[in-house]
Amino acid sequence: MPFNKPNAASLATAGGMATNVYCGGIFELAADEALVVEMHQPVEPVYIGFSLGNMWGESLDFANYQSSLGGLQAHRDADNVFRLVVSHTDPGIANWLDTTGQPEGYMAIRWAYPVKPMDNLPWATAKKVPLAELRQHLPADTRLISPEERRQQIAIRQEHVQRRYRQH
Repeated sequence: MPFNKPNAASLATAGGMATNVYCGGIFELAADEALVVEMHQPVEPVYIGFSLGNMWGESLDFANYQSSLGGLQAHRDADNVFRLVVSHTDPGIANWLDTTGQPEGYMAIRWAYPVKPMDNLPWATAKKVPLAELRQHLPADTRLISPEERRQQIAIRQEHVQRRYRQH
């Protein structure tokens, strides 16, 4: 389940913007498990994106579920680390990513830079933990979210996706 070594975009990594840095990994979770993902970026990127996909690399439903987060949507902890939680059920953590019921799938991270940070590449780690013990593996000041706030987030996602894919 660890992430692969971050790599800059190239033909060997299936392309992409030359200043992007990519990292990927696989999740395999039972109903009572969660992944704690930590994203570290010693050089601040202009964009960060984290998304879940199925085993074929297809995006999970990002309109009706929080299966992706961008750096502007996610909460960054005081130590400059983005800590995300991947699980099947909502643990009330703001940076939760919903597997949409998929027992296994792909995790993709993209850091976009104006200039590639060659000596200070970002990196990510993932640790599987029992869902019941999740909070023990997160900082005490981890941002929590209520079910109503989550419903509001999903409503905003749905509106944005409808706007993005509207037909003229």
